[in-house]
Amino acid sequence: MNTQYKNVYPLKRIVASIYDGLLLLSVIFILGYLSIYISNGLNWELPEDPSQPILPGWYALLLISFSSWSFFSLFWIRGNKTLGMAVWKIEIYSIEGNKITLTQTFKRFFCNLIIVLMLGIPLLQIYFTKEKVAFNDLVSGTRLRII
Repeated sequence: MNTQYKNVYPLKRIVASIYDGLLLLSVIFILGYLSIYISNGLNWELPEDPSQPILPGWYALLLISFSSWSFFSLFWIRGNKTLGMAVWKIEIYSIEGNKITLTQTFKRFFCNLIIVLMLGIPLLQIYFTKEKVAFNDLVSGTRLRII
């Protein structure tokens, strides 16, 4: 079977990211619940003062960051796509043609955070580059394609 690959434009990337974001949110809620349950020594007592955080801020940030990166890394390395990418028939690959590495997942994840903070504006680079690639593609040495 001859498969012709097409570039993935910003709208499809954003829609797949929203889908993955909702799935990731549920994973974070489950991990947060388990962390609170375990950190309270299985007593499940809330602080007396409602303005006090249940978990320290650094712990929550570390939990969210590590679990988010792990979520994407696992899917990208094992199956070349996340659930949202699979629905929209998008696949990730290394420019060398191999599966992407852990280092590439870290670079891509960090660049994706920058893109989210900039409200997706760096994705417009796709329209102005010869290869039709975005900022996160260039930095991580990966590409997305429609399969």
